[in-house]
Amino acid sequence: MILPSLSEKLLGSVSRDFFRPLTRPSVAIYVDCADRLADIAGDAGRLPHSEAIALIREVLQSHPDVLLDEDEGATLRDSRQRAGQLFNRLCDAAWLEDQQIGLHERWTLISPGLRPMLRLLRELAEDEIAELKTFADTVRGVCETLERPGVLDARLHDADALRGTVTDVNGRLESAVIQLHGVEKLISLFDKRQRLSDSPAETLRLLYAEFGAGQHMVCYDALRRSGLLPRLQALRSMVADRRDDPLVKARLAEGLASHYHWDESESYHRAEKALRLLEQRLAAIRLVADAIDARMASFNQLSQQRYRYQTELRGRRPEIVKAYCDAINLRHADTRLASLRGEDPDFQPLVPEVRFFYGLESLARLRRVKSPADLSFGGEASGTSESSEETLAALRERQRLALTPQRAARLVARLLPESPTSLSTQTFTAADTDEMLDILAVAAYDSAVTADGKRVSWFVDGPGKIAGLEPETIPSDPHAGWHVERFTINRT
Repeated sequence: MILPSLSEKLLGSVSRDFFRPLTRPSVAIYVDCADRLADIAGDAGRLPHSEAIALIREVLQSHPDVLLDEDEGATLRDSRQRAGQLFNRLCDAAWLEDQQIGLHERWTLISPGLRPMLRLLRELAEDEIAELKTFADTVRGVCETLERPGVLDARLHDADALRGTVTDVNGRLESAVIQLHGVEKLISLFDKRQRLSDSPAETLRLLYAEFGAGQHMVCYDALRRSGLLPRLQALRSMVADRRDDPLVKARLAEGLASHYHWDESESYHRAEKALRLLEQRLAAIRLVADAIDARMASFNQLSQQRYRYQTELRGRRPEIVKAYCDAINLRHADTRLASLRGEDPDFQPLVPEVRFFYGLESLARLRRVKSPADLSFGGEASGTSESSEETLAALRERQRLALTPQRAARLVARLLPESPTSLSTQTFTAADTDEMLDILAVAAYDSAVTADGKRVSWFVDGPGKIAGLEPETIPSDPHAGWHVERFTINRT
């Protein structure tokens, strides 16, 4: 069965003139008119014709520099007539509908296709991505739904319930992936601002102040530190098993056929596609997260290159000295040095001893031509700068050495497979640095989620809580060449 292409479905829903206002030089007026009219119309989707004309006149007055074409009322002086011409163009594009009920009752209706397009335009225009804070809530809700026992078991749920679950989870995952792609957009905006930074101080402020506290870091922490990625990986394996189950596909196809009135062949094809799409979207979140890691590494590298270029190649001190010398030459043009003995100095040097070069020593030395700085992402930087692969490898190494709840949960699950049990640091020994960091992570956290999606909880106790003011009395245990104060791990 050959499904219609996107263009065929699109042109079957909207006219060819629907996107024409977006290609006009006066596109700003059309977009603002549509936004204001849809906002005032509200959920009812309509407003009086006179009020619509008044709103269009206000938008025209807010864009005095935009040039209109002749069919938009460029030759008309009356603002109401120009607003009427724009109203007609909005109706021709099927953004608005003109409804004449009687001689004295005329309404303007918002076209059903206008609201989805406005939603897309608002998403493209969003520059702060404030809604990204809900991304973690969306992914966490998807995990809680799919982690329910037997959620995709065809023997426990009827066809319509299974169809509703798969459709709902697919919709929420699509929204989460779109929100996560917004993180890439935010990093790209920082990248553009960094390329246009005017001073080293602004470059450092963007890198350490604004970039380090942006919404992208909220999403990054939600993925890396809240244990969502291991849970998604476990759920992807579960969905892959259900995707190959003939009973699940048959039951889901039955639900799709009864809900959408499709035939047997099409409903079975749609069921396979829905399950395959569910698995792909669960995997896509990790792929987008890796892409965000690469973008963050590229931004760090760009910031280093930008700062080096601004401080070493075009610093302000040479410019200040050159400007001062030009001012002196201009002020004392055609004047001998001997005549300047009686004049007061411009400034008094704040040093105990001053030496001025003159004669051959005052001549400029031969300068070595420096190669231009490489500000591209893919090119090799000069000097000691790192490539994007090295920067990404450094980020991964810092992530490996970080004290995360996940590494603590792995150690607790390995040493204490059953709960409730306890274990003291004197009964085992850390073999290397990684296991030593695991022990420190156990002391720093009290719960985490393992790679299979299970939550592990514990608490530590020891003589250090009582004898904290007398550290010499606290026993210690050797681990990986270090001595660790003795404590007990209690799994709950």
